[in-house]
Amino acid sequence: GVYYDESCNAENINHAVLAVGYGSQKGTKHWIIKNSWGEEWGSKGYVLLARNMNNACGVANLASFPKM
Repeated sequence: GVYYDESCNAENINHAVLAVGYGSQKGTKHWIIKNSWGEEWGSKGYVLLARNMNNACGVANLASFPKM
């Protein structure tokens, strides 16, 4: 399923993840997020995080991308 927790703190960022894609599942838009904690975490190291839901868990607070 798609992870969303209203109580997830978007202001106290203490970990970085990598957004590798996006999609939707049963009408819920999500980011495909790769974590650095290995394949034992989440779904083989990935999680589907709600997208367009008030910056869920601060996922967009410190976003960056390469300039080519």
